[in-house]
Amino acid sequence: MRALECGATHILMLDSDVIPPHDAVLRLLAHKLPIVSGMYCRRSPPHGVPVMIKDGKWITDFKPGSLIEVDVVGAGCLLISCDVLRALPPQRPECGAHWFDWRVDMQGILPPGECLSEDFTFNTHCRKHGYKTYVDTSILCRHVGTAQATYGKFEPLESMAVT
Repeated sequence: MRALECGATHILMLDSDVIPPHDAVLRLLAHKLPIVSGMYCRRSPPHGVPVMIKDGKWITDFKPGSLIEVDVVGAGCLLISCDVLRALPPQRPECGAHWFDWRVDMQGILPPGECLSEDFTFNTHCRKHGYKTYVDTSILCRHVGTAQATYGKFEPLESMAVT
Protein backbone atom coordinates (compact mmCIF):
# COMPACT_ATOMS: atom_id res chain seq x y z
CA MET A 1 0.00 0.00 0.00
CA ARG A 2 1.39 3.34 -1.07
CA ALA A 3 0.55 5.03 2.27
CA LEU A 4 2.92 2.66 4.08
CA GLU A 5 5.64 3.08 1.47
CA CYS A 6 5.60 6.89 1.69
CA GLY A 7 5.56 7.04 5.50
CA ALA A 8 1.98 8.25 6.03
CA THR A 9 0.71 8.08 9.60
CA HIS A 10 -2.95 7.43 8.71
CA ILE A 11 -5.23 6.58 5.83
CA LEU A 12 -8.73 7.90 5.40
CA MET A 13 -11.25 5.64 3.76
CA LEU A 14 -13.94 7.85 2.21
CA ASP A 15 -16.67 6.43 -0.02
CA SER A 16 -17.50 8.45 -3.12
CA ASP A 17 -21.11 8.74 -1.96
CA VAL A 18 -20.30 9.93 1.57
CA ILE A 19 -19.94 13.67 2.22
CA PRO A 20 -18.25 14.41 5.55
CA PRO A 21 -18.18 17.77 7.34
CA HIS A 22 -15.32 20.00 6.16
CA ASP A 23 -13.34 19.43 9.38
CA ALA A 24 -13.92 15.67 9.68
CA VAL A 25 -10.29 14.62 9.19
CA LEU A 26 -9.00 17.01 11.85
CA ARG A 27 -11.70 15.92 14.29
CA LEU A 28 -10.98 12.23 13.67
CA LEU A 29 -7.23 12.75 14.10
CA ALA A 30 -7.81 14.65 17.36
CA HIS A 31 -9.08 11.45 18.98
CA LYS A 32 -5.62 9.86 18.62
CA LEU A 33 -7.25 6.43 18.22
CA PRO A 34 -6.04 3.61 15.97
CA ILE A 35 -9.44 3.22 14.26
CA VAL A 36 -12.17 5.86 14.34
CA SER A 37 -15.06 6.69 12.03
CA GLY A 38 -17.45 9.50 11.35
CA MET A 39 -21.13 8.54 11.31
CA TYR A 40 -23.14 7.98 8.16
CA CYS A 41 -26.41 6.15 7.63
CA ARG A 42 -27.61 3.31 5.44
CA ARG A 43 -29.27 4.01 2.09
CA SER A 44 -30.45 0.40 1.85
CA PRO A 45 -32.77 -1.33 4.32
CA PRO A 46 -32.87 -0.60 7.16
CA HIS A 47 -32.83 2.97 5.78
CA GLY A 48 -31.50 5.85 7.87
CA VAL A 49 -29.81 3.59 10.43
CA PRO A 50 -26.17 4.41 11.25
CA VAL A 51 -23.69 2.02 9.60
CA MET A 52 -22.39 0.64 12.89
CA ILE A 53 -23.04 -2.63 14.72
CA LYS A 54 -22.51 -3.74 18.32
CA ASP A 55 -23.32 -7.24 19.60
CA GLY A 56 -24.80 -8.21 16.22
CA LYS A 57 -27.34 -5.34 16.11
CA TRP A 58 -27.52 -2.02 14.30
CA ILE A 59 -26.84 0.73 16.82
CA THR A 60 -29.72 3.18 16.99
CA ASP A 61 -29.69 4.08 20.68
CA PHE A 62 -26.75 6.35 21.47
CA LYS A 63 -26.08 9.79 22.86
CA PRO A 64 -25.73 12.16 19.86
CA GLY A 65 -22.32 13.80 19.77
CA SER A 66 -20.65 10.95 21.67
CA LEU A 67 -17.69 8.71 20.94
CA ILE A 68 -18.83 5.08 21.07
CA GLU A 69 -17.09 1.74 20.71
CA VAL A 70 -18.56 -0.54 18.05
CA ASP A 71 -17.83 -4.04 16.79
CA VAL A 72 -17.98 -3.09 13.12
CA VAL A 73 -18.48 0.07 11.11
CA GLY A 74 -18.59 0.83 7.41
CA ALA A 75 -15.48 2.33 5.83
CA GLY A 76 -17.36 5.29 4.34
CA CYS A 77 -15.53 7.78 6.59
CA LEU A 78 -12.95 5.71 8.42
CA LEU A 79 -9.56 6.88 9.71
CA ILE A 80 -7.01 4.10 10.27
CA SER A 81 -3.57 4.48 11.79
CA CYS A 82 -0.90 3.01 9.51
CA ASP A 83 0.56 1.37 12.63
CA VAL A 84 -2.53 -0.88 12.66
CA LEU A 85 -1.96 -1.86 9.03
CA ARG A 86 1.72 -2.60 9.69
CA ALA A 87 0.91 -4.78 12.72
CA LEU A 88 -1.99 -6.84 11.36
CA PRO A 89 -1.29 -10.26 9.88
CA PRO A 90 -3.04 -11.02 6.58
CA GLN A 91 -6.66 -12.20 6.83
CA ARG A 92 -6.48 -14.79 4.05
CA PRO A 93 -3.02 -14.67 2.46
CA GLU A 94 -3.90 -17.55 0.12
CA CYS A 95 -6.42 -15.23 -1.55
CA GLY A 96 -4.26 -12.11 -1.49
CA ALA A 97 -6.50 -10.55 1.16
CA HIS A 98 -4.33 -8.67 3.59
CA TRP A 99 -6.50 -6.06 5.33
CA PHE A 100 -9.79 -6.11 3.41
CA ASP A 101 -11.54 -9.29 2.33
CA TRP A 102 -14.93 -9.28 0.54
CA ARG A 103 -16.79 -12.37 1.81
CA VAL A 104 -20.44 -11.57 1.06
CA ASP A 105 -20.46 -14.07 -1.80
CA MET A 106 -19.10 -16.89 0.39
CA GLN A 107 -22.47 -18.03 1.85
CA GLY A 108 -22.35 -21.79 2.40
CA ILE A 109 -18.56 -21.84 2.09
CA LEU A 110 -17.57 -19.93 5.21
CA PRO A 111 -19.26 -20.27 8.61
CA PRO A 112 -22.28 -18.05 9.34
CA GLY A 113 -21.22 -14.65 10.59
CA GLU A 114 -18.07 -14.61 8.44
CA CYS A 115 -19.69 -13.75 5.09
CA LEU A 116 -19.20 -10.02 5.47
CA SER A 117 -18.27 -7.00 3.40
CA GLU A 118 -14.61 -5.99 3.28
CA ASP A 119 -15.00 -3.16 5.80
CA PHE A 120 -16.76 -5.43 8.30
CA THR A 121 -14.15 -8.19 7.87
CA PHE A 122 -11.45 -5.55 8.49
CA ASN A 123 -13.10 -4.48 11.77
CA THR A 124 -13.59 -8.11 12.84
CA HIS A 125 -9.97 -8.95 12.04
CA CYS A 126 -8.75 -5.87 13.95
CA ARG A 127 -10.87 -6.81 16.95
CA LYS A 128 -9.36 -10.33 16.99
CA HIS A 129 -5.94 -8.69 17.22
CA GLY A 130 -6.80 -6.30 20.04
CA TYR A 131 -7.80 -3.16 18.14
CA LYS A 132 -11.05 -1.42 19.04
CA THR A 133 -13.15 0.59 16.59
CA TYR A 134 -14.88 3.83 17.56
CA VAL A 135 -17.45 6.12 15.95
CA ASP A 136 -17.64 9.84 16.63
CA THR A 137 -21.38 10.46 16.31
CA SER A 138 -20.79 14.23 16.19
CA ILE A 139 -19.19 13.84 12.75
CA LEU A 140 -22.41 13.55 10.77
CA CYS A 141 -21.79 12.62 7.16
CA ARG A 142 -24.33 12.63 4.35
CA HIS A 143 -24.73 9.40 2.40
CA VAL A 144 -25.93 10.50 -1.01
CA GLY A 145 -27.00 9.17 -4.39
CA THR A 146 -30.41 9.42 -5.99
CA ALA A 147 -31.55 9.48 -2.38
CA GLN A 148 -29.86 10.44 0.84
CA ALA A 149 -29.75 8.87 4.26
CA THR A 150 -29.44 10.87 7.43
CA TYR A 151 -30.13 9.76 10.96
CA GLY A 152 -33.69 8.42 11.02
CA LYS A 153 -34.48 9.56 7.47
CA PHE A 154 -34.30 8.28 3.91
CA GLU A 155 -35.46 10.76 1.31
CA PRO A 156 -34.88 12.05 -2.23
CA LEU A 157 -31.60 13.87 -2.63
CA GLU A 158 -31.89 17.61 -2.24
CA SER A 159 -29.68 19.93 -4.20
CA MET A 160 -27.46 21.81 -1.79
CA ALA A 161 -23.99 23.25 -1.70
CA VAL A 162 -21.29 21.08 -0.20
CA THR A 163 -19.43 22.94 2.53
